[in-house]
Amino acid sequence: MPGVLKALEEILSDSNRSEALAGLKSGSMSVEDLKKSKEDTRGNGVVYTNGHSEVEGDRVQAPSTDATNPNAVAIPGMESLHVGQLPPEIEHITFGYLPISRIITRLAQDTFNGLNDVISEMADLVVPQPSLNAPPSYLNPHINSNGTDDKLDANVRKKERLFDFAKDRRAQFIKILVLLDWSRQMDAISKVIDLKVWLDGQRKIYEDATLWMGELRRLLGPLRMSNPDLKTALAALSLGKAPWLPDLGYIPPKPLSPQELLRSLQHINTELSIRLNLHEKLPPSFRDFSIGSGRATFQVRDEFELELSIADQDPQSQFYFVDFRFGFSPVSAELPDGFLRDEIERRTNDVLKREGLSGCYEFLHDLVLTHKLNILKHQAYDMVRGLWSQNLKVEGVHRSLVVQYWLNRPGGKNWIELGIKRGSSKTSSTRPNKISPHIALRWFRSGKEVPIAKANLRLGDLSLQRILSQVIAMHTSFIFEQTANRLKVGLIYSSRLLNLKNVPSVTKPLDATLLVQLTTSKVVKLIQEPVTGRFALLPSSPLYSRVEQRLNSLQDPASEAIAQLASLRAVVSVEEVEMRALSYGWEVIKSLNPGQGAIRRLFPRDTGGIKFFRGRGWSQVWILAFTASLMKDTWWVVELEDRKDEIEPGTILGNPTLRAGPNFKNAFEVRMKELKSLITEPSYSTLAQVEHAAASMISQYIDTRELKARKVPHGLRPLPSGSPGPCSAILDLSLPSHPNASSPRQHVSSSPHCFGDTIALAFQSIDPVTHKAIHTVRACLRNPIPNIKDLTSNLEHLSFHPTSGFFSFRLLTSVGEVTIPLLLDRLASIERLIQFLVVIRQHNLPCKSISLTKLRFVYPIAMSRLKATIHFSSDEPMHISLEKGNPHLRIQDFLNEHLQSQNDGLGQTIRILGSTLPLLDAFTAIESTHTTDGVHIFPRSAIWYQIHYQNPKGRFDLKLRRKGDNPMWHIKDVLRQEERTVVVEQAMKSIKEGRGTGWCGMNGGIVAEFTAIKRLLRQIDDIYRDAATSVSAVALAAPPPLSSPLPPPLAQKKQQQPEHPKQHKGFLGSNPPIPPPPLQLPPQQTAPVAPMGSRKRKAEDE
Repeated sequence: MPGVLKALEEILSDSNRSEALAGLKSGSMSVEDLKKSKEDTRGNGVVYTNGHSEVEGDRVQAPSTDATNPNAVAIPGMESLHVGQLPPEIEHITFGYLPISRIITRLAQDTFNGLNDVISEMADLVVPQPSLNAPPSYLNPHINSNGTDDKLDANVRKKERLFDFAKDRRAQFIKILVLLDWSRQMDAISKVIDLKVWLDGQRKIYEDATLWMGELRRLLGPLRMSNPDLKTALAALSLGKAPWLPDLGYIPPKPLSPQELLRSLQHINTELSIRLNLHEKLPPSFRDFSIGSGRATFQVRDEFELELSIADQDPQSQFYFVDFRFGFSPVSAELPDGFLRDEIERRTNDVLKREGLSGCYEFLHDLVLTHKLNILKHQAYDMVRGLWSQNLKVEGVHRSLVVQYWLNRPGGKNWIELGIKRGSSKTSSTRPNKISPHIALRWFRSGKEVPIAKANLRLGDLSLQRILSQVIAMHTSFIFEQTANRLKVGLIYSSRLLNLKNVPSVTKPLDATLLVQLTTSKVVKLIQEPVTGRFALLPSSPLYSRVEQRLNSLQDPASEAIAQLASLRAVVSVEEVEMRALSYGWEVIKSLNPGQGAIRRLFPRDTGGIKFFRGRGWSQVWILAFTASLMKDTWWVVELEDRKDEIEPGTILGNPTLRAGPNFKNAFEVRMKELKSLITEPSYSTLAQVEHAAASMISQYIDTRELKARKVPHGLRPLPSGSPGPCSAILDLSLPSHPNASSPRQHVSSSPHCFGDTIALAFQSIDPVTHKAIHTVRACLRNPIPNIKDLTSNLEHLSFHPTSGFFSFRLLTSVGEVTIPLLLDRLASIERLIQFLVVIRQHNLPCKSISLTKLRFVYPIAMSRLKATIHFSSDEPMHISLEKGNPHLRIQDFLNEHLQSQNDGLGQTIRILGSTLPLLDAFTAIESTHTTDGVHIFPRSAIWYQIHYQNPKGRFDLKLRRKGDNPMWHIKDVLRQEERTVVVEQAMKSIKEGRGTGWCGMNGGIVAEFTAIKRLLRQIDDIYRDAATSVSAVALAAPPPLSSPLPPPLAQKKQQQPEHPKQHKGFLGSNPPIPPPPLQLPPQQTAPVAPMGSRKRKAEDE
C-alpha cells in the first residue's frame, strides 16, 4: 500500500508540474492562480498539495518562494523528500459508531413486542368448536380442547405465523452473532474503515482535479488571442519606423499652451452666453442652464443633463453634442462609451441641426419617458418573481404599464395604469402655458376609476413598489375611514365613551391603521397586509383569528366590516366582564338559558352578547345580567323566582324600565349615577359600582315588600342628585310610640322605647370582607344624653350626636335577605345599651369599651383601677367577666346572679363591686401572709363571707348590714367557746371592746365602715399570726395551759398596734378611699358552704 500511494503521488506531481510550467509560459495562468490551486484538498487535518510538501517532524511546510522575485514560484514536487520521511497519519473515524449493547437491547425489545403482536394475532384466529352432540373423549383430553384437529386452517395459520416469526428472529440474532464476532476484531475493523474513508477521499480529489482542469481548458478557449505581427513590431521597436507602412503626410498642429487654452475656453463661454441670452428662444425646461469650460449645461429636473457647445460665432450655426447624463435613479448618470452613447450623440446632433434646442428637448424628453417606463416594467416583473408572487399581475400595453394587485381578494378588481400623458399640442415645450408629455397614474378601485390627487410618483427616484404602496395605502385608508364612520353611528363611539381612531396614510400601507377600543383594557388594531390585501387584527388571538377570516371573505369590506367589528366588541366585552367577574369573586351562571325569544323581549334588540352572574353571598333568587352593543353596555338585575307578594315594579326607585319574560319574573336595568362609568372606569371599580347599585335596588325592593307584608307605614324618599354612594333613595318606616300585641316592635322592650317613631333605612355599600350588604339606620333619642358621644366614642358601627340625640348604626345582611327583622333586633340592643349607659353615668364610672353586646368599665376605689366587662348579647344570658387577679373573681357567680335580676341588676352589681372591693382586697392580703393553709375564706353570697383560722382556731362571719342610712360591715366571732384559746381571746377583747378609725366594737361583734374594713381585718390577722408563732415556740419546750395569761410583751404590742396605722402604709395606702354610693341590701341569704379555695387563687379557679 505505501508503494501504491507513492506512485500515485509521483504521477500526480509530474502532471501538475508540467501543467503549471505550460500555464506560466503561455500566460494563461498567473502566480495567484497557481497559489490558489496549490492546495486543493484536506485530509486528516493536514493540507495536501498537487506536489510534495516539506515535512519536518510533525509539521508540514508549504513550498518556498524566492524572496527576491515575487513572481517566481517553487513548483510543487520539484523538491526531493528527506530520506526516511513518513506520510501523515490518516484520520480516525469515530462518528456513527453505536455500542453493541444498545443494538442487542433494541433487538430484544423488538422481539418482545413482536412476540406480543404474534400472540394477539393468534388469539384473533377463531378455531371452530366441536359439535355439542359429539360424545366427549375421556381417553385423550387434548381432543376436547382447541387443538381438536391440527389440520384445521386456523391452527395451521397459527403455527405458520409463529414459525415465520421465529425464523425471522433467528436471522436477526445470527446477524448480531456476526457483529459480535466482528467486534472482537474492533481495532482491525476500525483501521479498515479509516482506510476506506481515506481512499474514497483521495478518489474524490483526483476526480475534482480532472474536472477542474477540463473546465479551465474549456473556459480559456474563447480568450485565446491571435498571433501578433512580430515583424512590424520588431521594426517599429528597433528602427522607429516600418518602410512598408503608408505615410499620409499629416502636419501635426502646434500644441496650445495653457494660457491659450484658457483664453479659448473663455471666448467660447462668452459666445455661448451672448447666444443663449440674446439670440436663442429656449424651451421652458431648458431655462435652467450653466456655462463653463466652453460648454452650456442644461438641467431638466428628474430627467437628464445635456452639455452642448458651438463651433462658430454665427448665431445661426448649430449646437453640438458634448455629453449627456441621466438625472434620475436607479440608472447610471454617466453613459459608457459604446453604441448607446454614439447613437444618442448622432441623433442629438441631427435634431439640433434640423429643429434646434426645442426639438432636442422633445427628443431627449421622449427618450427619458420611454426609458422610465421600461425601468418601471422591469421592476414590476422583478416584484412578480419575488415577494409579490401570485398577488400581482403585470401587463405592458404599448407605452403603458398595467399592474393589478390583490389578485386573491374577493370582490372587484383593483389595478393601476402608468403611461405617458401628452399635452394639447406637440409644440407644448415652447409654450409655458401648455403641459408637456409626462408620466401619469390612473387608479381603478373595485373596477371603478378613482380620482387620485395625493400620489407622489417621485420620478427622480423610480420605484414601482413605492408607487404601488402609495396606492394600496390610500385604498386601505379609504376602507378604514368608511368603517370608522359607520362605527361612530353607535352611542359608545359617537359620545367618545370609547376611543376610535383612524390613522390614514398615503405612503406606507402598514401605517394606515384603525384603532378600535373594545373595552377599557383592550384595544384592537386593524391593519391590512399590503401584498395580499388580507386584514389582520393585533394583538393576535384565537378569537381575533376567526374575525379575520370573516373580514377576509367580505366582498365589500368598506361597508360590511362594521358588523364583524360590532360583534367582536360585544364578544370581547362579555369575555372581559366574565374574566373580571370571576377574579372579582362572582359566579358565572352557564346553565341558565332563557331562550332567544325571552332575551329579545327582556333586553334591547341590538344586543350583541349577554352573560349572567351572581354576586358573592347573593341569594339564589337574584342574578345580574350584562348586555353589550354599539349603543351601550347595560347591567340588569333579574329575579328568577315568582313570589306571592308583589309591588308594582314602576314604583321601585321610580324605575320604569322593568321588563318581564316567561323565564324571569322581573328584570331591572341598573341605573348608574354616571352612565359612562360602565365603560370608561377601571373594570374592578365598575364591577364594585354595579354590585353596589344592584344590591341597593334589591335591598330596597325586598324591604319594601316586607314592610308592606307587615303593614308597617313606610315610604321612599329620593336623595339629591349629587349625593355620594350607590343609593338613590331612603326608606322611611314609622314605628308606634307604645308597643302592643300587634306591633312589629313588641319584642324590642317591655317599656316604651327611648327613640322616635320614624327610622330611616338606607343602603350604604358592600362589606369587602364578608361580602354582605351594609345598611345605614338613622333615628333619634326621645331624651338625649349629654355625654353619650363620649361614652360611645369607641363603639364600632354606632355613633351619636352629642346634642341633638340623633344616632346611626350599620346593619350587615346578605344581598337578597330582608333587613327588617335584624333592624328590630338591633334597636332592642341599642335600647338596652342606652339603659346601661344611664346606670354607668349615674355612678360616674369611666368606660373603656362599649359595644352592642358588652360594656367594659373601670371602678376606681382608692388606688385600684379594676376593669369589669358586662356581656348582654341576645343569644346568651347576661354575665360579668373579670380580669385575672381581680379580687371580685371570688364572687363572680354571685355577681352574675345580681346582674341577671330583673330589677336594676346592673346598678346592684356596680354597688356591690364598690362595697366589697376593700374587703376582698383584705382577703387577698391575708392569704398572701400565710405560708401554709392557716386561713380559709368562704364567700356565702356577695355580702356574706366567713373566715376560718386553723392554728389557733378562729371563725368570723362578715355581713353587709345597714346602720341607719349607711351600709357597714358587721364582723362576728362565731367560734364555739370550747375551741377558743386564751391568748387569742385576750387579744381580741381589745378589738371587740375597743374603737378605732372607722370601726368600733358592739355587742360582742365589730362594725366597720368600707374604708376601715381593710385595716381591721389586718389587725385581726396579725393577732392570729402572732398567736400561731408564740404557740409554736412554746410548744417546743413545755406547752402552757390554755388559761395562762397573755405574755405582757405580746399584750402591749397588741394594744399599741391600733395606735400606729402608718406601719401598714404600703398595705392600706396613703389616700383616703372614696366612699361608694348607698347600697340597697337584699334580704339576708343563706347558702350552703361552698369553699372557693385557699389563698393565691389560680386563674383556672375562676
